[in-house]
Amino acid sequence: MFGQMVFMRLRAAEKALRDGRLDEAYRLATAADLRDHRRAGDIRGGLAEKLLERARSHFQADRFREALLDLDRAELGGVIADQVAELRRLVCTVAAEQQRKEDVRRERLRDAMQRVEDGSLAAGRRILEQASHNDHDAQELRRAIVTRADEVTTLLHQAERMMAQEQYATAAERVRKAKTLDAHHESVARLELNLCQTVLNHVRDALLLGKLNRGVHELAGLGELGTTLAAKRELQDALTLAKEAGRCLRENAIGEARRCLLSLQRLVPDAHWVDESIEQLRRLDEVQTVLAAGPLGDTAPLASLRPEPLRIRVPMIQEQTIAMAPRIKKAAEPLNSGLLLLVDGGGSYLILRGSRVSLGRAAADAPADIPLFTDLSERHAEIARMEEDYFLFSTRDVEVGGRVTRHRLLRDGDRVVLGRRGKLTFRLPSRQSVSAALDLSDTTKMPNDVRRIVLFDRHAIIGNGSAAHIRCRHAGTPLVMFERQGGLWVRPKSDGHVDNEAKPLSAGEPVEIGGVRMTLGPWRIKGVGESIT
Repeated sequence: MFGQMVFMRLRAAEKALRDGRLDEAYRLATAADLRDHRRAGDIRGGLAEKLLERARSHFQADRFREALLDLDRAELGGVIADQVAELRRLVCTVAAEQQRKEDVRRERLRDAMQRVEDGSLAAGRRILEQASHNDHDAQELRRAIVTRADEVTTLLHQAERMMAQEQYATAAERVRKAKTLDAHHESVARLELNLCQTVLNHVRDALLLGKLNRGVHELAGLGELGTTLAAKRELQDALTLAKEAGRCLRENAIGEARRCLLSLQRLVPDAHWVDESIEQLRRLDEVQTVLAAGPLGDTAPLASLRPEPLRIRVPMIQEQTIAMAPRIKKAAEPLNSGLLLLVDGGGSYLILRGSRVSLGRAAADAPADIPLFTDLSERHAEIARMEEDYFLFSTRDVEVGGRVTRHRLLRDGDRVVLGRRGKLTFRLPSRQSVSAALDLSDTTKMPNDVRRIVLFDRHAIIGNGSAAHIRCRHAGTPLVMFERQGGLWVRPKSDGHVDNEAKPLSAGEPVEIGGVRMTLGPWRIKGVGESIT
């Protein structure tokens, strides 16, 4: 029975081979129980020639996987092994080359698509020039590029029409969309520049007229257009300064508001409203100082009549409460331009009140404002204050910030080297004050034991911290030393609400305020009977 079944399967394999059903014939002839049968071996030998012939057909049709499968089956016949091996090498070589070309084609398509998505239609077109016209994927991408180019043209026409109607925000939206489709298109770049210049001119006009909200609105309409234009960055900085000045004014930070406007003045020197606002803030600052230390300081008669703090409205600022302090009985005496302030626990400070101070050799008939024990000339250099800035002028070469110069704008932290033993550091401790400070190096000495030199202008900060011009570790709250009617006064620092007594600094009379005890006196060189100021 078993032999009859084997015979029937062999006859079926032979018939499948004759009929060209090679896969069926291969399956029957390679069964495990027929592998050693002589008749099955003859079938496999005939099958090898048929499979080799079909492998050649697959190869010619670029069906490399099917060709290699037939070659693997033909190899079992063992009769034409050399022909199978030769065809296999050829199939593998051609298949590898075809795969390489396919990889190149796909990489080219990916590159072209990426360029198109990044907004460079021209680059996408150049890459597709290398693609075959029979490449279906490349043809689809070419059609997509044409569609995008047509959309860019439509958007540009719409943007030009919106510009003619002065609808600049809408025009900017169209240009931004066109840039996303074709950012490197010459017409897109040209229209973007034209639109930005037009809008920036409108923003500048609004800024000059003081119409800040309109300028902010129009500049915001550009969005990210024109980010590389210096004019746009300058206008953004100017509007930011104006906005910051407004915020400071609302918070009654008058000095900071004025600083912002002074910086704004440099950006837009033709804006007359800025000049007027600076002057008004200067007057307002003076008004606040006078109100804080003037006749309104007497609350004794008002205490029984008005338990609540007196509210006084000052022009151009928000309503602010001033709790009246006791009236100052004694006015400050006029002071010299050079003073020595002794602070308990803080050391001694040279206060120079002039706009120009000289630096030179201490051993001289007429010593400089800042005399130093070093090999300098009598008037070796000068530091001059011009509005908000300080400049160094020297008759000889000096080193400022590591550079040799004779004229230099000083910046916070600049190290000034006048000579071998004439070294100091320029400081601007507080943005709320124009007053500056000079710190002497350890090897630089003066005739008097001076911890720091303060270049005083209107007011300076006394406190415990880096923002203080005059440092004192005992200061519980910062103090403000300010000038009024030729004299110096001191009071606790506040945010526009004066609720403490302002005291005059009279020569030789100790003053204690806010936990700080200090004495003001004339600046004299040790051993010299007269003040050098």
